[in-house]
Amino acid sequence: MRRRTVLALPLMGVAGGRAQAAMGEVNLLFDGDSISAGLGASPGQGLDTRVGAALGDRVRLHNVAVSGRPVSTGLRLYPELVAPLFMPDSRCNVIVFHAGDNDILQGRTAAQTYAALTAYVAAAHRQGWKIVTSTELLRPDFSPGQEAELRSYNRLLRANGAGADAVVNFSSDPRMVELDRRKDPRLFSPDGIHPSDGGYAVLAGMLTPAVKRVVER
Repeated sequence: MRRRTVLALPLMGVAGGRAQAAMGEVNLLFDGDSISAGLGASPGQGLDTRVGAALGDRVRLHNVAVSGRPVSTGLRLYPELVAPLFMPDSRCNVIVFHAGDNDILQGRTAAQTYAALTAYVAAAHRQGWKIVTSTELLRPDFSPGQEAELRSYNRLLRANGAGADAVVNFSSDPRMVELDRRKDPRLFSPDGIHPSDGGYAVLAGMLTPAVKRVVER
């Protein structure tokens, strides 16, 4: 899944009209891995469209997430994929970022993964974005060592040394934590890793209040 942009507000016919319209908009961008990309969801049922709809019709929605993308790649691609989408005339520019398990799958430690995230948050803040991050879902296919690193990464996320504007703990809902729920099609896809429509509804229900607080701050 390459770069995808959904515009929730029709473009005005003149540049001045666009700028005036943008002042009332929330510029909302999703970046990261398969969870941000919505793998496993039906069309229109992923995190991006659910959170965007909950914020209302004054949202300009973008999604540059790609399945399998590690944080380190998101950081490297930031100037190409994210920076051009910043809208200085918007009411608020917000990134929702979710990634990290693919870094660990590729052999990086929790500390290395979080260092890349810290650099990503710093780059976003320098440009003027606000950023909401979220903890990783457990991976039933991980080895004990990989699981330990993923848990360590989640602890770093919750501690928020990177200074994200909000951190959403996806482990706060038992339905997304208990591994015996991974076979429930109401919550997870057949691979037991990616949510189904119902699981994305749960995650969006946790993300939306955090995004709203960031927008209104």
